Amino acid sequence: MNITKKIKVLIIIIILISFNFENLDALENKILFKINNQIITTIDIYEEIKFLKTFNPEVNNLSESELLEISKNSIIRDKIKKIEIMNYVKELKVDDNFLLKFIQSKYSNKGLNTIKDFQNYLNENNLDIKTINEKITIELIWNDIIFQKFSPKININKEKIKEEILKNPQKKMEKELLLSEIVFEVNQKSEFQKKYKKILSDIEQIGFKNAALIHSTSETSSAGGFIGWVKEDNLNKTILDLIKDLNQGQYSKPIRTSGGFLIIKIEDIKEYEKEFDLNKKIKEVIEFKTNEQLNQFSKIYFNKIKKDLIFDDL
Repeated sequence: MNITKKIKVLIIIIILISFNFENLDALENKILFKINNQIITTIDIYEEIKFLKTFNPEVNNLSESELLEISKNSIIRDKIKKIEIMNYVKELKVDDNFLLKFIQSKYSNKGLNTIKDFQNYLNENNLDIKTINEKITIELIWNDIIFQKFSPKININKEKIKEEILKNPQKKMEKELLLSEIVFEVNQKSEFQKKYKKILSDIEQIGFKNAALIHSTSETSSAGGFIGWVKEDNLNKTILDLIKDLNQGQYSKPIRTSGGFLIIKIEDIKEYEKEFDLNKKIKEVIEFKTNEQLNQFSKIYFNKIKKDLIFDDL
């Protein structure tokens, strides 16, 4: 993109971000980027910013340039996934039951128990139902494709899991951790300190959630890095050893993983009396490790697809 085009796009974005959300019809819709046959327009950015502000209120503390970058990256992820998804399906559509389960799990804190509740919530916040439904549908179909393609490659040793459970002394109390994460990558070892320093600075200045929105490459980034409640002994032993002494509100140093570097924050901790059921525990650990591996496959597959696409700044 030449200097003139950069200035033109920058002016459009500044107008867009500061625009009165009540006057969408007056906003001129311009194409900003193109990925293969998928375009990203000022309206797309506008709607994404509204979505982020509604479901991640912390972004109101971000600068305009940071908010733009997050919105742009989020839309690009969706467009890349959509391009790949359309190789497998004729239309973007999922069963209402799957849609409802997703809404209830991802937005449980909003008290949305029916699809109608969700639609009313979108209307109340002046969000376009069609756009948000497409975002969710893309995520659901993508997850299904990843499962279909990679579930045969999942490597989990049930007997080893059983041995690990039995050889560890059974505690009377069960501990669960409410976790958030930031996953980041560096191309060269020399880049690590610079990237890590920037992430730490952003965590201190704008909070962990916003830092995750900006820096994390994980699927959880759109939710501010939020993972959810995880039983302590379901975690990878290496990770557990590095975070077990953290208190609520604290976060780890970078942990090297196959997908890059991981920073984990302990949002909350709860303990309750443990009722030990070996079969139930084995099933629980298998489910956790399965999701962990599928997330890794998803990331690798996404990056592979991304490399083969053509990106144009218009």
